[in-house]
Amino acid sequence: MDSGATETVVGEEMLGSIMTTEGEAFKRGVEYEVATGVTIPNLGEKWFVAVAEEGQRRKMKAQVCAVNKALLSVSRMVQAGNHVVFEQNGSYVEDLHSGEKMYMVEKGGMYRLKMWVEKDL
Repeated sequence: MDSGATETVVGEEMLGSIMTTEGEAFKRGVEYEVATGVTIPNLGEKWFVAVAEEGQRRKMKAQVCAVNKALLSVSRMVQAGNHVVFEQNGSYVEDLHSGEKMYMVEKGGMYRLKMWVEKDL
């Protein structure tokens, strides 16, 4: 979970069973600036169904670029109708329509949302 990421991103080799397609960002030639200041191009996007530890299923989209860790954008989660809460005693993502919560785990100052991806059939 990344509060500074403008997009949810995955590396090209991540989510191997999910096909990469040419999305709007790819067609427009979008590039992203990484922490070092270097820019990297958008290589497409992946649409997939993610399943949280609690069993909730969510359709998600990630932009594909040269990253070594997947980043889940807080701003994209909020735009999708979620409330994202960071607290010492339990951080979570709450779906504003259903009220369902997906709990994050904090480790070494990083917040992680454990999810599995359904294989693309």
